[in-house]
Amino acid sequence: MPNLPKDMDPRQKVARGLQAIGLTVAGETGGKVANKISAALGCGHIGPCGDPNCENCAPTSG
Repeated sequence: MPNLPKDMDPRQKVARGLQAIGLTVAGETGGKVANKISAALGCGHIGPCGDPNCENCAPTSG
């Protein structure tokens, strides 16, 4: 589970936790499944923000 701020909305914590688990277990496919689960639970979904320099979203080079 990622380190999350204590003041973060509980729904966002659930969505981010599911996303981290999905990505760890099954890569991109797991992330897509996690988004569907978190959306079904009413917690929204996680996606890249579109900023190519974002430390949380930007692809890492190998």
